[in-house]
Amino acid sequence: MYIAYLPEAEQDRFYGAGTGGFHVFDMTDVENPRLLTSVTGIPGVENGHTFTPTPDGRYALGMPEPTYQHSPVRFFDLRPPESEGQTPNIVRGSGIGAWIPKFGGATHNHELRWPYVFISAQDDGLQIVNMADPTRPFTVGYYHTRQNPMLHDPLGRNPSQATTGNIYNGAWGVDIRNEDGLIVVSDENSGFWAFHLEGFQGWNGNNWGMPNVSSAQYWDDGPVRREQIR
Repeated sequence: MYIAYLPEAEQDRFYGAGTGGFHVFDMTDVENPRLLTSVTGIPGVENGHTFTPTPDGRYALGMPEPTYQHSPVRFFDLRPPESEGQTPNIVRGSGIGAWIPKFGGATHNHELRWPYVFISAQDDGLQIVNMADPTRPFTVGYYHTRQNPMLHDPLGRNPSQATTGNIYNGAWGVDIRNEDGLIVVSDENSGFWAFHLEGFQGWNGNNWGMPNVSSAQYWDDGPVRREQIR
């Protein structure tokens, strides 16, 4: 789940992965939440597991629950067909883009710092994707944190997937420090990792013409859009 302030709409929004897919609520009045958008009826998605919006709330990434092998990250356009005025409830089952590290893999958790998506991809370690064009996301960096053969379970457990190994082992958690761009990853097998992506020395949404909104809270300044830094 993810909660963020959307400056242009002056709303606190809740993005929840759950029954049937993915859901967006206006939580400005916490005693009276209001459903804005549901993305359901998605082929291959019974329920939602991970749901991560872009800073402006226009697009979002989703992973299903259960997270099955060969499942891509799906990219959705949350803007309704009529974009003027109040956002109506919409239900649509098709994404605008998809990405997967390899055919036999599956990802799980995301952190988004537009235009980059930092993914803890289990068997595939850390994966970094550029989604400036959500219809054509592409890999810009990766590091295999696992120290065993791919799709291999070092604990000797029976695989839960229809493969010779288990995708549920490897990079599980990922987080980003906006101040200097530090990337941290937790791996179930090999422990803690810290990285820097070349050319990524920190993140401020205003530098990209976006609200400065992410999973990191700016307690002093808040996420208000400022004049774009040129």
